Amino acid sequence: MRQQTPADSLDSLYSKESDLVRDFLLFLQQGGSPWGDVETTTEWDYRTGITDVLARTAKGHLVAFEAKLSDWRRATHQAYRNTTFVKQAYVVMPALAAERARAHESVFFRYGVGLCSVQKNGVSIIIEAPELDEDPILPWMKQKANLFFDEITEHGTRIAQRNRSGDMQTA
Repeated sequence: MRQQTPADSLDSLYSKESDLVRDFLLFLQQGGSPWGDVETTTEWDYRTGITDVLARTAKGHLVAFEAKLSDWRRATHQAYRNTTFVKQAYVVMPALAAERARAHESVFFRYGVGLCSVQKNGVSIIIEAPELDEDPILPWMKQKANLFFDEITEHGTRIAQRNRSGDMQTA
């Protein structure tokens, strides 16, 4: 029988992707992440996909995150789609799964996306995402996201999302 390591027990905390996203958001909201203070939204719908977490840094850069418990290949493809409108895109995984994905670093480089690990004490960048051009492939989507975050700022909150009717919900 294999002995369970701390990383194994952390990975087992996540039976659902939504739990991983919840913890990831908590770390982002605390401001102790590699991106510093950020504004965030979840389930950002941009026609060709839905980004799990979209953040805007204090410098105004958009960063997209795709969370997966184990399927790093699928998450990499999803994160790659996000590069059409953000400055950086990352795959977010529990610690043990991220270490397994790290063995395929060349795939992350090929797609131009990074890899993050969620641990008990925070978020770590395992593979740094390259900074993409200021002029994305979908400039209108970048503008739409920035307008959304401007609206959040106007309402004085750091996390929000649109509900199905298009109205803003804040948390």
